[in-house]
Amino acid sequence: MSEYNVSFNMVFKNTDATEPLREYVDEKLTAAMQKFIHQDTNVHIKMEVEKHRQIAEATFNCFGTSFSATEESENMYKSIDALVENVSKQLRRHKEKMTKHH
Repeated sequence: MSEYNVSFNMVFKNTDATEPLREYVDEKLTAAMQKFIHQDTNVHIKMEVEKHRQIAEATFNCFGTSFSATEESENMYKSIDALVENVSKQLRRHKEKMTKHH
């Protein structure tokens, strides 16, 4: 099984673009997405801090469909974990829908 490239375009708003944060997103999201995608995909990630809200947002196109997820919590790593779960759920649902139609 060949691996497909998942690349990220990360934007940070009101927070520092730390290397550990970048690596965490890259590692978690790539692992989750490679279970479902079978093509190179570019993901737009936005991490934003508003007062006590840590918001992580992801948007990407895959299989001719737009996917979008936003999660927030009091901790950016928790927001990212929830985002990864949300994206995985969307991709799983899409895959199931596509397999039922064939």
